[in-house]
Amino acid sequence: MRTELVVVLAAIGCVGTAQAAERIRYEEIPNHIGPFGTYIAWRGIAVITVDGVKHSGRQLLLQPDHLRVFRKDDDWEDLPSDHVARIEIRQRGRFLTYAEMAFSLPLFFPAIECEDSHHPVICWTISSVAFSPVWATVAATPFFLAAEGVTFFIPPKVYEIVH
Repeated sequence: MRTELVVVLAAIGCVGTAQAAERIRYEEIPNHIGPFGTYIAWRGIAVITVDGVKHSGRQLLLQPDHLRVFRKDDDWEDLPSDHVARIEIRQRGRFLTYAEMAFSLPLFFPAIECEDSHHPVICWTISSVAFSPVWATVAATPFFLAAEGVTFFIPPKVYEIVH
């Protein structure tokens, strides 16, 4: 029973790797991915250059002469258009942002309210109660995490850049 389950899950996980890349010219990016000057945000981004180096990040800025890949550490790198060989866009990571916000938002208001308080425990208690409707966002977190789990099985969009 377990062996069959592992085989089925492995087969489902490999579906995305079997998808063929869409071959486009760099100038055709606005027709396939998005207009130049826009961001592709909160996704799993991988840009492979002609020398075979993989540049990964969470956001991608599309420009007519280069791509800017934003990494998780708030750093970025610009890749000239003539160096780009492949662009992969995954749906993974799309809902994690919502889960992070669901936990941080209820703490944000009391933190601002109680910044200069002489009685921080009392202030945090009162502020947390006052902003209790915001705590409802925490209840949505399991749904965000479930949606994130589904994105694991969605194959990436792959664009091979023809020079």
